[in-house]
Amino acid sequence: MSGGGRSAPGARGGTPRPTRSAEGTLELGVAGHDGGIDLRWAAVDVAAAAEEARRRHDLSPIAATALGRALAGAALLRALATRACPRLTLTLDGDGALGRVVAEADAAGNLRGMVGDPYVDLPPREDGKLPIGEAVGKGRLRVVRELPDGSLAESQVALATGEIGLDLAHFLEQSEQTASAVLVGVLVGPEGVRTAGGLIVELLPGAGEHAVRQLEANLAGVDSVSRQLGRGGPDALAALILSGFASEVRERSGVRFRCRCSREVLGARLATLSPEDRAEVAGADGTVEAQCAFCGVRYLFAPEELSPS
Repeated sequence: MSGGGRSAPGARGGTPRPTRSAEGTLELGVAGHDGGIDLRWAAVDVAAAAEEARRRHDLSPIAATALGRALAGAALLRALATRACPRLTLTLDGDGALGRVVAEADAAGNLRGMVGDPYVDLPPREDGKLPIGEAVGKGRLRVVRELPDGSLAESQVALATGEIGLDLAHFLEQSEQTASAVLVGVLVGPEGVRTAGGLIVELLPGAGEHAVRQLEANLAGVDSVSRQLGRGGPDALAALILSGFASEVRERSGVRFRCRCSREVLGARLATLSPEDRAEVAGADGTVEAQCAFCGVRYLFAPEELSPS
């Protein structure tokens, strides 16, 4: 899985290394029976974003899978938010070997994320699957929504399994009082992330019993989210889960890995350090290197750039 050495991509002088231009797709839709609407749903393809994150952070298969699931979850939660949400940050603070997992999605379709230990490696489970729940561990799932006025709305729940999809469904039930099915998956091969994405389906108030039974039967037919994604991406997953419903796509947009770090922001943070703290991180010539934790880009600052004006 390693893409060579363990060093992250660099950008001297604040010129970030460009990401791949490939985009995924986020779709919002509704579904129902007999002309009615029983469900609303969102599906997202984050394969390109997850692969870009894997490459930049040199993630192990476990770390790439966990972060890919979190990126899909963040994109889906933001898309289905009942209030306008310019930016949403999803954080899993677990006590497992992986440490913290952070994924961020904004209204423009930009995704970025990070994990505590990008190189974590654990034995597979007895069924051969990656032990994502064990790697995440027990702890809290926190969702922070940035609102249009700049204020923040935060909700959190205990991690139910660490598998991320079930934890997100638990979050929606506990914090949003929403009956939902959340399916997120990542398929990683020797060459990197093959496919990654997910689907959230919400039962609307007044959904008929027939719709509930149909959805439950469809969900029971999913043997593995990752394998279903491997058969045709999120479209194949949505087709299976929405089988038997009349489904309509009402909105479609693009998603991609894109960090919002900048030389100016990192430089301003470094400028707040005391001369003593700055000296500890400076090189022999006095230059200071700062690295973005989300994208791995490195910025190099000359001593005079960080001196008070």
